[in-house]
Amino acid sequence: MARRVAFTLIELLVVIAIIAVLIGLLLPAVQKVRAAADTARCRNNLKQLGLACHQFADACGYFPRCTVRPRGTTAISGEPIGNLQKWHSGTYESWVREIAPYIDQPGRRVQDAIPTIGCPSDPRGVTYTVPSYGFTWYVGVYSNLQNESDGILVDDSKSKAAVKISHASVSDGLSNTILLAERPPPADGQWGWWDSACCVEDTLSPARGDRKTYSSSRSGNCPSPALYKPGNVEDNCSFNAIWSFHAGGGNFCLGDGSVRAISYSAATRSVGPTSVIEALSTRAGGEAVASDD
Repeated sequence: MARRVAFTLIELLVVIAIIAVLIGLLLPAVQKVRAAADTARCRNNLKQLGLACHQFADACGYFPRCTVRPRGTTAISGEPIGNLQKWHSGTYESWVREIAPYIDQPGRRVQDAIPTIGCPSDPRGVTYTVPSYGFTWYVGVYSNLQNESDGILVDDSKSKAAVKISHASVSDGLSNTILLAERPPPADGQWGWWDSACCVEDTLSPARGDRKTYSSSRSGNCPSPALYKPGNVEDNCSFNAIWSFHAGGGNFCLGDGSVRAISYSAATRSVGPTSVIEALSTRAGGEAVASDD
C-alpha cells in the first residue's frame, strides 16, 4: 500500500483550529506588551520634559510658564531673552516653547509635530497635526478649583510683571506637587495646540477641568464640571479634563521630575475639603497628601 503524504480534510481543519486558538491566546498578550511599551515611552517623555523644566529653572531661576505674553523689547530682570520677542508663532508663547532648547527643538514652528510631547498610546500617533498647528498631549497643571495659578506652571499672560515660581515657592514639596499631566488633543483638533499665535490652550485644573469649558458643533455643550476620569478620543468633551489612553489612570510628572501613575479614583478620594488630585496640584496649599496616596 502506498504511504499517504497529504492531510485529510479533517486533519487540515484540526490544524487550522489549533492555529486559530493559539493566535487567540497570543494576541491579548501581544497587545498587553505593546500597551506596556507605549506606557513606558510615555513615562520617558514626561521624564524628559520634567528634566527640561528643571534645566530651564536652573538657568532662569524659576519654572517655565504655561502661557507667556512677551512684554516688549526692554528686558525684565531675570527674564530669558526668548520671552521678549515674537518667536515663530506670534504674540503668546507656551511652556513647550520655553523648554524647546532643552529638548533639542529650538526652531520648531507651531504647525510642527514634536514627538517628545506626544503620547505613544494615542492611535492617531505622536505626529498627529492639523494644517496650522501641532499638538501637545501633556499640559501644565496650573491650579485647583478654588484658586487660579496656585500650581507650578502658572499663567503668565495677564499680569504686568513676570510671574516667577521658583523651587522655594513650592512649599508643599516638589515630590508632592504635580508639574505636568496627560491630556490628549480633542477629536476636532480645534484646541490642544502646543503653541499658537493668539493664545495657548495648555493649562488645566486637574480635577475640575478647564475654567472655560470647551464645546463645539461636534460635541455640543459639555458637562460641567469636567472630572479627571476616562475619556474618549471621539468625544470633544473629554478635552475639558486630564485623562489618558492608559488603563486605570494617567501618568504625571511631579515637581521633582519623577513620574507617577495616578488612578482616576484620586479625583473622588478626599483629603480634607478637597480631592487627592486637587491637593497634589497646589504648590503651597498645606494639604497632607503624597503622590502615592
